[in-house]
Amino acid sequence: MTSPKTVFIAAISSDIGRKLAELYLAEGFRIVGTYREEAHVTLFKNHDKILLLKCDLNQQDDLAKVPAFMAENNIEWDHFISAVGLLSPIGKFTDLPAGNWKASVTVNSLQQLELFHSIYPFKRNGTTGKAAFLVGGAINRPFANYSAYSLGKIMLVKFCELISDETPDLHCVAIGTGWVASKIHQQTLDAGQSAGDNLTSTKEFVSSGEQGTRIEDIFSLINWCFDRPETAGRNFSVVHDDWRDGGDKLYFSLAHDEDKFRLRRHGNQHKNSETREAKPNS
Repeated sequence: MTSPKTVFIAAISSDIGRKLAELYLAEGFRIVGTYREEAHVTLFKNHDKILLLKCDLNQQDDLAKVPAFMAENNIEWDHFISAVGLLSPIGKFTDLPAGNWKASVTVNSLQQLELFHSIYPFKRNGTTGKAAFLVGGAINRPFANYSAYSLGKIMLVKFCELISDETPDLHCVAIGTGWVASKIHQQTLDAGQSAGDNLTSTKEFVSSGEQGTRIEDIFSLINWCFDRPETAGRNFSVVHDDWRDGGDKLYFSLAHDEDKFRLRRHGNQHKNSETREAKPNS
């Protein structure tokens, strides 16, 4: 008997991760979710379709336990979502403790990728594993005083292109969520003036009580990408991209422009002799 489709959500304890889990449950998925603090997953404790795993990505011992957990519970995954994000430390690069800065870059990139690497062998056999990394708004503009967060997320964007190209049974996308009401903004408020201009913007957003980007829209864009092979290896924006109502025009443009929504040098029209034609990922 085939097990139900399974989504692995890194940071199910985050506000976005928790809501995505609820949406996947409504679609009949089984959930595997990682968390750091038990207080943030009480809603899911003892749920018959959710397996929870305490995993602080900063703790190598926690990461090392993941493969054994997958094997012991006979888990095969179909989708992987990483909702991990750390804004701190916030401030000018030259003013921050180098160790804290490095740790933030690492948790925003390498440790998520190490987690993904550790579960790759448990991808459902004979299928293409679909993965989405949430990358926030640090990709297409300067984000002063948030360099560790930004660099980590940029690494995830490039990783999606590299891994989707070299591993045919993986389809990875980066998803820019835009402003979402969540507890992550407290890190900016705590940073105070070290956050620069973003402090005022964050205060205004938090005090407005607005939801910002609907998490249902994040979920819908993830599914839109997972259903379309040409999206593999690209970076999408929930807010700014024309994916709604079928998104046929956007998908057509992706199929005819191998550089669209990838990290490239702006204005570079040169195609060197080593450039290959983009190939579909199935």
